[in-house]
Amino acid sequence: MAYQVSIFLENKTGHFERVTRVLKDNGINIRSMTLTHTVSGWGILNLLVDQPEKANQALQESGLSSALRRILAFGMEDHPGGLDDILLQLAQAGVNFLNAYGRVLENGKQALLIVDVDDYDLALEQVSKIDLYPLNDEMVYGN
Repeated sequence: MAYQVSIFLENKTGHFERVTRVLKDNGINIRSMTLTHTVSGWGILNLLVDQPEKANQALQESGLSSALRRILAFGMEDHPGGLDDILLQLAQAGVNFLNAYGRVLENGKQALLIVDVDDYDLALEQVSKIDLYPLNDEMVYGN
């Protein structure tokens, strides 16, 4: 089961670097990320890292507000239309998501779509009905 680390982050100089320093000091590698501005100078930083439980613990111990969120990660072909193909399958399964982001695993061959859903168990059930299955942790984290 894959996780992303979500951090509530104030939009001030050096705050993002504080997160990356904690991860660097703990030997944690960032695989993919999104940073979204919310309101009143705050944002949400979502990280896909190679050691999510360790990252969450280290960030909390350093005084940052972080949480683990279960995610679904799907492989897709890295070519024009690859994203459209997997999104069509997710729509057919009835999966609605809160956030999504991706990364290339092998240029011209395979990419990864990370989907953050409100109800993980329901989404997993929905995709299973159409024989679409999330990638294993090794593929997601790149270990």
